[in-house]
Amino acid sequence: MTDKAKATLVVDELIARLNEISPANGYFHSLPKPVMDDDPALYFDQHTELPCMGIRNISDRVTTQSRTATNQTRTVEIVAYVERQPDGRTNQDKLLQDIYRTIFRPESLKLNGLVVEIEAGEAQLDDVELGTKILPIYLPITLTYNTLNWR
Repeated sequence: MTDKAKATLVVDELIARLNEISPANGYFHSLPKPVMDDDPALYFDQHTELPCMGIRNISDRVTTQSRTATNQTRTVEIVAYVERQPDGRTNQDKLLQDIYRTIFRPESLKLNGLVVEIEAGEAQLDDVELGTKILPIYLPITLTYNTLNWR
């Protein structure tokens, strides 16, 4: 077994799933670069290829605890950007659908058994700044998982 914390494994699996977004796998978009473990806007420059995507950790909390197990929730925010162009809003909507489809797969809803529950918050699709060349997606995801308490 790995030495990584369960929360790290959960987020790593989510990133791996998002990296599978490509037309070859039945999605609308292809990501030119791997999903980052931070907000891609922190690294924007004139060479940034779009669409791009990253995950930011927002919070982690204990929800219930017993002698043998602890339930925790990790909330992350998926941050993605598409190019503003005549059909930019359509591309933004399609990338959001790609994200939903990869997170809520019917055949493996619980990230290979790592989580008990996955809940998507309300997506925000506002402009980062008026006049920029990008359209953002901000999607909070809450992942509930449990860990064993060893004595």
